[in-house]
Amino acid sequence: MEPFVHNPQYAIVICRACQFAVVADEVLSHLRTHHREIAIASRAHIAEAIRQIPGIIRTQAELAILQYPDPSTPPIPHIAAPKTDGIRCAECPYMCRRSQVIQRHCRAEHGWQND
Repeated sequence: MEPFVHNPQYAIVICRACQFAVVADEVLSHLRTHHREIAIASRAHIAEAIRQIPGIIRTQAELAILQYPDPSTPPIPHIAAPKTDGIRCAECPYMCRRSQVIQRHCRAEHGWQND
């Protein structure tokens, strides 16, 4: 399953090389994009092994309903420290790092309009 490690507490897999959590249905894409040095057959085998993990979060929709840990919770092993230059939506918990992205979010999710 290398470069991934399973975290059963959060039902996720984490790419140890990238220090990034990946949903099961996106493992193959992650490997294809970020780990081209891994043989194609091995990538498919890794993705299938991860899909077989009982209760694993498979999709972005499933991830969206995940109860995020309290900020005072210790760091999740193998995940990089959070970025500190984020922009938080004033109306919901959404966060991103680019002003254009937060503006698009506010228009789509909260009906925000420029004056």
